[in-house]
Amino acid sequence: MRIIDVDAHLHEPLDWVARTNPALAAEIGAPARFMEIAGDIFGVADRALSQLPDAQQPRDRWDLITPGFIHHLEMTDERQPDDHSDATDALHAAAGRLAWCDDRGIDVQFLNPTFLVGSIIQVARLGRFDLIHEVQSTWNRWAMDTVDGHADRLIPVTQIDLHDIEWSLAEMERMREAGSRAFLIPEAPVGGRGRTADGNRAVGRSISHPDFEPIWCAAEDLGMAAFAHVGFARERINGGWANNGADDLLTFNALNMLAGSQIGPQLLLGALVLDGVLERHPGLVVVAEEVGIDWLPHLVTTLEVMVGRTPEVLHDGEYRPGNLERGGYRLPLSPTEYLQRQVRASPLPASQPIAGVLQQVPPELLSFCSDYPHVEGTADAVAICERQLTDMDAHVRESFFAGAGDLIGV
Repeated sequence: MRIIDVDAHLHEPLDWVARTNPALAAEIGAPARFMEIAGDIFGVADRALSQLPDAQQPRDRWDLITPGFIHHLEMTDERQPDDHSDATDALHAAAGRLAWCDDRGIDVQFLNPTFLVGSIIQVARLGRFDLIHEVQSTWNRWAMDTVDGHADRLIPVTQIDLHDIEWSLAEMERMREAGSRAFLIPEAPVGGRGRTADGNRAVGRSISHPDFEPIWCAAEDLGMAAFAHVGFARERINGGWANNGADDLLTFNALNMLAGSQIGPQLLLGALVLDGVLERHPGLVVVAEEVGIDWLPHLVTTLEVMVGRTPEVLHDGEYRPGNLERGGYRLPLSPTEYLQRQVRASPLPASQPIAGVLQQVPPELLSFCSDYPHVEGTADAVAICERQLTDMDAHVRESFFAGAGDLIGV
């Protein structure tokens, strides 16, 4: 049985930019530790909070993050190596990671970045947005140098930018030639963050917008999967939930985390199905990562009911219109059939049980991951999942562990 880990990470040493692109490092300046930039990433402010009582006014962005998650970020910071001196370190070195995988029977790992975001925040603080592509391409080069000819087993996930289609296509082609089989897609509408000049919320473009058709065509032609990762939690709830008479924002912050990880992946995959992206591009493979799988049964059930299909066991002989009846849904396959054919979602093995979800959705939808070496990940992912799959059919087990690998021929 093959085991494909669709969500693992590299922990870039602090000097990764300087090692790979000294000229870029000189422009950015000294590398920032993760905790120096994490508040800007995760403490997303809401203008409506300015209307709250003084006791609830956030002093800084750290007040918009739950205490436990701040500890999580501190642990992440502690796990960043200072440099590349240890060539056997499983956090970033090919030899160490391959040995780690061999000990656990993992055949292939897809490798996402961890601390790349630090350099992006640094250039943003400098107002040097012209350097963002250089930062991304530098990570792509560093990651390929890091796997050191082992891209058949350690596969970096190519970083692209959907604000610039031509640049992204060139980067996908370059990285595919080097051995990459996946690329990162954003977790929210492209260009949809921030405010316009008149103070209104900026309107972005859905991932299903026609502007992005060249990306999906290239993905099919190149045999690369689209990976959607972590940022789903940046979906934010109405600021009114903070106005609860409390003296802090603890409940509001917790509710944001609760809703974000549930809503984000459903919006993304729902758009890809309903706007026909998966119909137009039957060879496109999409993997949703690092948001768990609790949301998956709701997505499957709701999409089916929307188009007028309910489970046979619920039929009572009465007619009820689906929300997308009378020409609203014209695609030849059902939503679930598109998801089965082209979409996989990875659990967080140390956080959420998988057996219950497997009983509610087609088992092909789930794909194994470890999320190692992230704090929410685990080195024991294979064992944890094996325990839950003991009584499952052999096909279910094989499908789960092979996951997206089978879809793209890895």
